Amino acid sequence: MKDHLREELIKQFNAEVCEVTKPSGEKYYACPTCKRTVARSDTRCSGCGQALSWNSIRQEDEKRAGMAHATLRFEVPGDFSAGDCRRCPLSYIAKRNDENVYECPLRMQNRCGLEVS
Repeated sequence: MKDHLREELIKQFNAEVCEVTKPSGEKYYACPTCKRTVARSDTRCSGCGQALSWNSIRQEDEKRAGMAHATLRFEVPGDFSAGDCRRCPLSYIAKRNDENVYECPLRMQNRCGLEVS
């Protein structure tokens, strides 16, 4: 079996979600495979497709989880504020329950981490 097919097959089996603690003490849930942020209601990681299990959440600190911080600079309108998904250049329109909704590719809705200066 080809490696990429094996990886996709393995992702169909539930993997325990990680609760990651940042150095600041803030906690968030992350996919055990790609370490992207996931929401409590997710059954699959939107980043890599890993099936998620919430039965026994693993505890990790951010340093051990292999997380790093990245910075991306881009221009936004002068009156833009963090959390304004409708005007954010990163967001896109997706369908949810037959409605158009603004989605954040970074999965940061309601906890936007953008710093506007």
